[in-house]
Amino acid sequence: MQATTDLAVIGAGPAGYTAAIRGAQKDLNVVLIERETIGGVSLNHGCIPAKALIHAAGFQKDIDHWNALGIETDSVNVDFDAIQDWKDSVIDQLDQQVLDSLDHHGVELLEGTAHFVDSETLQVDSSGGTTDNETQTIDFETAIIATGSNPIEIPGLEYDQPGVITSRDILQVDDVPDEIVVVGGGYIGMEAVTKFSKFGARVKIVEALDRVLTQFEPEIVNSIQETSEMYDNDIYTSTLAQGVEYDDGTPVLVAEQDGEEIRLSGDHIVVAAGRTPTSAYDRLALNTTNVELTDDGFIEVNNQFQTADDSILAIGDAAGPPYLAHISVRDGKTAAAVAAGEERTVDAEYMPTVMYTDPEVATVGLSEAEATEQHDDVLIGRVPMQSSGRALTTDKTSGYLKIIADTDEQLLGVRIVGARASDTIAEATLALKMGASLDDISTTMHAHPTFPETLVEAAEAAQGEAIHVH
Repeated sequence: MQATTDLAVIGAGPAGYTAAIRGAQKDLNVVLIERETIGGVSLNHGCIPAKALIHAAGFQKDIDHWNALGIETDSVNVDFDAIQDWKDSVIDQLDQQVLDSLDHHGVELLEGTAHFVDSETLQVDSSGGTTDNETQTIDFETAIIATGSNPIEIPGLEYDQPGVITSRDILQVDDVPDEIVVVGGGYIGMEAVTKFSKFGARVKIVEALDRVLTQFEPEIVNSIQETSEMYDNDIYTSTLAQGVEYDDGTPVLVAEQDGEEIRLSGDHIVVAAGRTPTSAYDRLALNTTNVELTDDGFIEVNNQFQTADDSILAIGDAAGPPYLAHISVRDGKTAAAVAAGEERTVDAEYMPTVMYTDPEVATVGLSEAEATEQHDDVLIGRVPMQSSGRALTTDKTSGYLKIIADTDEQLLGVRIVGARASDTIAEATLALKMGASLDDISTTMHAHPTFPETLVEAAEAAQGEAIHVH
């Protein structure tokens, strides 16, 4: 079978399906190719299921608060099968929304594995490699690579060993494990602590570096570790995972800390040491095109996501880090506009980062240390969440909000540790994008009581005019 299209998109994760829909909105004929599941890892095996389980797990803490308020409850039983069914129903609903949108915009969806024949031709095998008559050839004007990323495999902890699983697999377990060992102290590992500790599991974190969450400043990490013992106990830093052994069938992680061997057992050993997009590159047969790789081994793209091959773009995880779904969505929209002939570039200066621990963490713009390096002096406004009426009325008083600005009161960055940080950071991101000053924030009326009100208090604190903190 032979077909011709304006735009061929390989991969239907957040980057790919967004690019396909936006391309169709710009009157391109679009073919979207996916070898597994619409929505990709984020929707089906990552962000959405992980946050659904974190939401369900959080009710245990809320119930303790209800009892303190006088709303007495009987003993609570967790039906984990029912929780998993609910989580899967959320995924199914979002998957269907994507499928409906693709159909509404006239995007043709092909199930199969794609590889390049040359810089103008793709071959799609929908047979699983068993027959020849299920291969389709597609001639394209432009192709967008959006093949995502896969978990990194650590030597000695290969996934074909019993009990060694990925962060994707742990979201599918049938029962709450008694003990889990997580190799990797990044946000995936710490979010595993958040959900499974609340469900009753003991979670042990093994991190090769000298502290967990190295992508966040120490002040943030210290704050969440002070909030709950679940982020402090059973964390092994400066510890190198070496392999797995078995004790009566139970996997045991063998690791080295300060020259000493330690052994950590668990129902599962979850490897959460990062992700890489490179496993898809060989499958795509990039050697048949003019696409080039960076020194780090990722597809090289410019600020329009164009590769060294004039007819091929790469977006999302496929083009290298950071591996974040909201970055992928932005990439997809930009690349589709470029494929339609528009002069569109991406502005990556203000990229929010969110971690769904308890309390949540959200950041955007410069940290205090980064701002101090770039400016002679900076203004800091720091407000504890316990000063927030909304935080007090919802029993969510852990954490703080910090605003960083220069001496001209121009906003430089925001750091939030607290409830609804993932929502409040959107206003901070918009403020940075719009070039807002402290006065812009402090004079913008906010409804009371709300969590974003804390932005106003922090801006006023940086100006030396805070009302509720001193």
